[in-house]
Parts: sequence; structure tokens; C-alpha cells
Amino acid sequence: MLRVKSPQDFWAGVLFICFGALALYLGQSYAFGTVTRMGPGFLPTVLAWIVVGLGAIIVVRGMAVDGTAIARGQLRPQFFILLAIVLFGLLIERVGLAPTIFIVTLVASMASTEIRWKEAVALGVGAAIFSVLLFIKLLGQAMPAWAWSF
Repeated sequence: MLRVKSPQDFWAGVLFICFGALALYLGQSYAFGTVTRMGPGFLPTVLAWIVVGLGAIIVVRGMAVDGTAIARGQLRPQFFILLAIVLFGLLIERVGLAPTIFIVTLVASMASTEIRWKEAVALGVGAAIFSVLLFIKLLGQAMPAWAWSF
């Protein structure tokens, strides 16, 4: 009888196989072409097969090598990370990049019980400054740093 020795690896491999199979299913309507004349479905199909293959390797590894069990899910981190993602989508066009990054960093930091408020505020300020410098100044993205339009 087959026994799963590493549930983390096993289920990660199953997830890879599912995503690869979904990509294969969704990409089947695109023309595949040949190696010398690749169609629009060539690269997605090849990459999907690679993901399925990697998933199969990970599943086999999960059945052959001892590993740790899957940790029990925690509601607090999942809630605050999801809330941070939703807030980013809602705020980015309304208040601008800098305030959005600051707020999202504060909300995401609440996912951990170990972070202190001073650290979260410093990280939020630093991340906001870095984001503005990188995306707006350096990369020239067309988004405002500050925009208070509700």
C-alpha cells in the first residue's frame, strides 16, 4: 500500500498537476503550431506540461521522502493578508501609491502577532518611499503618488 510520507510535498504536487491540467484545458483552443512556426498555444501548452511534470515529481517525492505534516491553517494571517490585497485594489486609484502602500503595509503587518507598531509604521513609510521612487520616478509608471479622490 502506498503511504504519503510528506503531506506538504504530496499536496503541493497535486496542486501543480491541477493548475497544469487547467492550463492545458484552457489553452486547447489555441493553435499549437510546430517548433519552427510556433502558434499562440505552443508556449502555454509546453509550460503547462512542464508544470504537470514537476507536480508529478513532487507527488512522487512526497510519497518517497519523509517530511512534515501540513500545518493547521490560521485565520488571522489569512484574513489580514486578504484584506490588504483588497484594500490595495480599492485604494490605489483613489488615494495614490504612497498612502496605499503605507496602509496596506500596516494592515498586512497585523497578520503577525510579533510585529510592533513602530516597526510596522517604519516599514510602511520605507515601503511607500521605495515604491514611489521605483515605480513612478525610475520606471515612469503613470500613477499618482498622492491622489485624494473619493
